[in-house]
Amino acid sequence: MHSDHPFVVAAPDHPSLDGAIVRFCDGLRAEARWFGRRAADCAKPSPSLIRRLASMEPGLRLAAVLDGEIIGLARIDTSAQSGPELLVAVAAPWRRQGVALALGQAIVAQAHDAGIDRVVLHTSYRGSELRELGAALGFQVVDLGRGRLDLIRTFRPASQSA
Repeated sequence: MHSDHPFVVAAPDHPSLDGAIVRFCDGLRAEARWFGRRAADCAKPSPSLIRRLASMEPGLRLAAVLDGEIIGLARIDTSAQSGPELLVAVAAPWRRQGVALALGQAIVAQAHDAGIDRVVLHTSYRGSELRELGAALGFQVVDLGRGRLDLIRTFRPASQSA
């Protein structure tokens, strides 16, 4: 499979990438946090998102790897209270360069192949990047009120999708 991206999407759970996961998460934590209007241009992943991405709890996980370093991480948390939830974060220098989309496409395909019939992505009206990602991945918007949105993707069973 040919890719126009300089990175490879791979399972990050090999012991050789343990240090890369730690460095990636530490880099996300070290980013400056902005609030107000400035935050729209500098969306930093929240501490809880970083913790959940790094978790070894049940679920699917993929990484964008470049030269042995992780530049993006995606996970479907199958133990989430609202059902399987898509989590994704990208290192600041790589945002808006297709990393989240490549990870999202690969992990959504994995979820479908694994028999997961529904995936949710939580966001808000301010989360325009996540709304764009969800739309590109075929998620439907559900307005929960008070500025909160769920993006939901349902799958037909693999036996019916042929």
